[in-house]
Amino acid sequence: MRLGWSVASMLALATAAGEAQAPVSTKVAGASGAIVITALGHASVMIESGGKVVIVDPAGMFADLSRAKPADLILVTDIHPDHYDPAAVAKLRKPKAPVVAPPAVAAEKKIPDVIAMPNRMMRTNQEAPAGITVISVPAYNIQRGPAPGQLYHTQGRGQGYVVAFSSELGAVRTGKASQVYVAGDTECVPAMAQWVKNVDVALVPMNLPYTMTPAEAAECVKGFKPKIAIPYHYMGQKPEEFAAALKGSGIEVRMLNFYASAGTK
Repeated sequence: MRLGWSVASMLALATAAGEAQAPVSTKVAGASGAIVITALGHASVMIESGGKVVIVDPAGMFADLSRAKPADLILVTDIHPDHYDPAAVAKLRKPKAPVVAPPAVAAEKKIPDVIAMPNRMMRTNQEAPAGITVISVPAYNIQRGPAPGQLYHTQGRGQGYVVAFSSELGAVRTGKASQVYVAGDTECVPAMAQWVKNVDVALVPMNLPYTMTPAEAAECVKGFKPKIAIPYHYMGQKPEEFAAALKGSGIEVRMLNFYASAGTK
């Protein structure tokens, strides 16, 4: 998402959406062990399981990184500054911890020793970074853009990730590994049906004009059926509409406050 919003606007909109009472973290019973999801702010999220810490899109201007722990693995989804912050990556990665990013991010050469991972790829078994299987899921706009014929997020540049807390492909394919999907900046793209399977938790964006409405996001997650869905990257929207649209679907919705103290650090 290319942001033109002030931090004050972010906080005001989040408060208006009724998120002030939501917690910043939640614990989930994953397939191979507990998962803790912590909202750092806007698009930044920390995922913990089995003693491993994964941080997706740490961005100091948009998140409270004082909540973040040293990361065993960092994932970057896109080139925009609410997702891509080399200084935050340098601050949070453990010594020699792997950082995975799309080729468009890696090409800027601002993150040392980054692993360039294109769309539709799986790193597992001996290639699993930090012993964690990572799947890159395309993230892009299908219809929304700043002008006719243009898209905010073009196909092939950015990506979401499925994070599976096992280095064994068999455990991932059979749903025996705890798995989390962080979608990145995207509309509901067909690749989700192919690459997002057996996930315990899905974090899905919903903010206009850049990604989806809450109702569109709800229809999207019905297609790949995570056990739990968490709205994130929802600035200016009402995530409770997402929750209402999923009532009776069998998918549990949990709310986290991604704008609790953005911009305080």
